[in-house]
Amino acid sequence: MKRWVLMMVAGALMVTGCGSTPEKKINVQLMKSDPPMGCQMVGDVQAEGDDMNEAKQNLRLKADERGGNYVRLDALDISGGDAIAAGAAFRCLQPGTMMPSTSGSEK
Repeated sequence: MKRWVLMMVAGALMVTGCGSTPEKKINVQLMKSDPPMGCQMVGDVQAEGDDMNEAKQNLRLKADERGGNYVRLDALDISGGDAIAAGAAFRCLQPGTMMPSTSGSEK
């Protein structure tokens, strides 16, 4: 009987372990200040969470989905038990790279 119970517990642990997936690493900076010079806005973003940390993490996810890597946090509030975060997402190039021209006047 003990062997059967141990096998059931081991089987349950194996099944729950297989269902987990690794989290995607998000390279989105979240700041209260404006982005550095040369960044392009990709849109406004808003997200919710069970707490403020989760709302901010979800906001970074939304910015990443839009191609942003910088979020200016404009609002963070708790309403009705949920936390809400809002801001503007920007795409900023890495140091040492040039911003692509959008004027069409390249030579």
